[in-house]
Amino acid sequence: MAHNDKFDLQRFHFEHTLWLNEVIFVGQEVDIFGRLLKTMEAFLPAEEGDVNFQETLRRFEHQLEHFKRTTNNVEAEIQEQEVVMATALRENTAVFNEDIRETQAYLREKMKFFHDNYRKLKTEFKLFIGKDLESHFDLTPKIDRAD
Repeated sequence: MAHNDKFDLQRFHFEHTLWLNEVIFVGQEVDIFGRLLKTMEAFLPAEEGDVNFQETLRRFEHQLEHFKRTTNNVEAEIQEQEVVMATALRENTAVFNEDIRETQAYLREKMKFFHDNYRKLKTEFKLFIGKDLESHFDLTPKIDRAD
């Protein structure tokens, strides 16, 4: 079965566009989560004996820094592949470069792991934020029975 190389390149470019947007969004979200951690650290009462709270904050800070680096690396790899594909189109080679397909499969797998790992981190982070806020503040609404 013959491949339509130009269609493959257009499809790959479309995937790259989606992935770049996702990676940029995750980078922005990671920045927001980092600021939220700094706010929690500054304003939530943490007793000196509450080592678990401080350790959890540090662990999340480390994980968010890791994801920030990861987003930068993934973005760079996608952009590198875009350059390779642009060169292949410009040179109009008769034989489609199989490396492009292999790299695209690699990037798909990498994005799958990226999504899975980030979804896990985000879920854990939301659970931590919710649990910790509940333990430090009374979030139940006050009902005035005088009315």
